[in-house]
Amino acid sequence: MAAIGKDGKAMGLLIYLLDRSRWYISLSYTAPEHRRKHIHTALFEALRDEGLQKGNIVSIDCRTHVNNLAAQAAFEAQGRTKEFIEYSFRLKDEVVVQEPTAEEMRMPEYLVEPFDTGPVGLKNMQAFINEKAAEGYELQQVIERSMCQWVLIFRRGADRA
Repeated sequence: MAAIGKDGKAMGLLIYLLDRSRWYISLSYTAPEHRRKHIHTALFEALRDEGLQKGNIVSIDCRTHVNNLAAQAAFEAQGRTKEFIEYSFRLKDEVVVQEPTAEEMRMPEYLVEPFDTGPVGLKNMQAFINEKAAEGYELQQVIERSMCQWVLIFRRGADRA
């Protein structure tokens, strides 16, 4: 399934495999210019609703890299549950056509912070974001869990790496 913009271009997509009672999301992607706009959440909710309508679907499963904290936080905000950790045993190195750059080899450092705005509102959240910016973190994503409960995902700034 895909989210298509008014210009006819894909904003995001979600590819899933069908099984009798389980669906497995094999790939999901949101174009960088459309991230943090709930595109992925909308696609996941459409898939969830389709599964509920079918009536025989037990679960929708997916996985992500252990260092992809942004995806993990987004999945949890959508109500998904971490059930297991997968291990792999490499039999041989994958074929790489071009050597990766040093920047590509460096795993980004993420900071995932739950935040409660409480009755004061978003003013406190902005102050917290400013504190993290002073520490060298850039805000990457904000996930709303409820009216006052948020998950803020920061990435260490490129100049602080």
